[in-house]
Amino acid sequence: KELSADSFMVNHSKVYTAAALISWVEFAIRFIFFRQYYDNRVVAAGLAICVIGQGLRSTAMAQCGESFNHYIQRDKKENHRLITTGVYSILRHPSYVGFYYWAVATQMVLGNPLSGL
Repeated sequence: KELSADSFMVNHSKVYTAAALISWVEFAIRFIFFRQYYDNRVVAAGLAICVIGQGLRSTAMAQCGESFNHYIQRDKKENHRLITTGVYSILRHPSYVGFYYWAVATQMVLGNPLSGL
């Protein structure tokens, strides 16, 4: 397999790109004009949640192995298998759950209350 921008989901969709740009603008505005409202407790909580979310996502990806894909698949591959053990025995889509918490937590770390919603 080749490593590309697709591997990092940086070009996922126009909506994803718009959300990333909005969060960067929000961060810049807060950093320049409202620096005094940065709360280190929120940052610490965000970092903890970010690590947990990334850990959950990485665990899910590792447990799936070749059956994992960043994109919804319309056709079943020959080597695909349904994973029902590990984190998949607790959560139906642990990778999505981990990504959700990671995404919200990154906004907490950046001090972006609007993008965190």
